[in-house]
Amino acid sequence: MKSSNASNIFHKLVKNQFNAKVWIIRTDNGKEYVNNDFWGIYTSNDEIIHQTTCPGTPPQNGVAERKNRHLLEVARSLMFQMNVSKYLWSEAVMTAVYLINRMPSRILGMKSPAELMLGR
Repeated sequence: MKSSNASNIFHKLVKNQFNAKVWIIRTDNGKEYVNNDFWGIYTSNDEIIHQTTCPGTPPQNGVAERKNRHLLEVARSLMFQMNVSKYLWSEAVMTAVYLINRMPSRILGMKSPAELMLGR
């Protein structure tokens, strides 16, 4: 799936499911995000700001990298504990996302990301 198509689907999902608006998209300078297809979405909608990190500075992607590492660690733990085959990797990752989004966080005042997003 092209990143511009995925971005369009994401915007529609946020708008329809959560009655919210995407204000800022922050990406690295990868070719999948800095191209004419992707920019077309943002030039047609002046309210969305596209921010990119400085070239050659992976430390600026720290939050995303840590979140990816956390997600993969939880998925690996699930697979190890349940002793399942590798073909269930995608299910383990989706389960990890589900669990992480429903666990309370100190940063969020002991509320879960799902609780804040859904309001319940």
